[in-house]
Amino acid sequence: MGAYMKISVAMCTYNGETYILEQLKSIINQTKQVDEIIICDDCSSDQTTTLVENALNNTSINYKLIKNEKNMGFKKNFYKVLSLCTGDIIFLCDQDDVWMENKVEAMYQKFEENKEALLVFSNGEVTDKDLNYKISLFESISFKKDYMKSNDEILKHILADNYVTGAAAALKKELLDFAMPFPEKWAHDYWLGVIAAINNGLYYVDEMLFKYRQHENNTIGVNKKVNMNLLKRLFAKREDGNKNRDNLYAEIRLPLLEALIDYCKMKNVNKVYYGYVLDNYHFWKKRENFANSNVIKNSFIVLKDVLSKQQEIHRNTSHPVLKDFIKGIALANKNKYTG
Repeated sequence: MGAYMKISVAMCTYNGETYILEQLKSIINQTKQVDEIIICDDCSSDQTTTLVENALNNTSINYKLIKNEKNMGFKKNFYKVLSLCTGDIIFLCDQDDVWMENKVEAMYQKFEENKEALLVFSNGEVTDKDLNYKISLFESISFKKDYMKSNDEILKHILADNYVTGAAAALKKELLDFAMPFPEKWAHDYWLGVIAAINNGLYYVDEMLFKYRQHENNTIGVNKKVNMNLLKRLFAKREDGNKNRDNLYAEIRLPLLEALIDYCKMKNVNKVYYGYVLDNYHFWKKRENFANSNVIKNSFIVLKDVLSKQQEIHRNTSHPVLKDFIKGIALANKNKYTG
């Protein structure tokens, strides 16, 4: 057993009165107690802050409730709450989930067993608003355990698509120093996961340690399934390309990778790992002009990459080749219609 590591919980709240008490109760009743709960409320107009104070005033857990003077938005508020945590390990926490009673203990143990661990994430139960089970988190985000079999595979697959869900994660405070500066376009959990991987510090616990509640007011949710409604939106020629995310492809990925390339240069990242970043960038760079090209040209790009299995390398999804072809066909000449 190593030296004790102080445990913080970082939570952002905004109009969370419906579910906040269930979440707080699940944190208070952990088999391994946390040392502090830091909450930044982003100008809630409901009873969120009153409920928080009532729930935590009578516990032995230290807590701070910071009420922002003006709305910062989720991302900035999240980085603020992280900076205020004093723990060696910081658990990221949504306001509307419910933790299994052994979540802290199981993840703390993973840090103890792996001293190089910078970020640990777990599986979870994706539920409806009433906490009825729908699917496992890992299944919903197309995560496979094989992704974690080596440091090289870990980085390659997290570059292909994020599999670190913030609500499932805990991190060493020192990861924040590695991750600075935080790029504006990256989601916080994705960025922290990638930087942990680049520093050989990304680990997971193969247990469902929380209930990940999905409801109409989620800031971020999970849904990677292809369905008829998505296909209709994708092939609709007059959808507004600036507002319809389905009309975007490489435009989503390239700004993230450009920021990561800048980071790798600034931090003098391992050359092999930097090479993986560049390979991923080049895959998406070839798809940058899908909306300006015709079906034949787009299909040729996709087919050429099939021969070297590029889709399997650079996309964490089922049927990656088929989905790449669909995007290439659907986006062909799209800019003629969207302007």
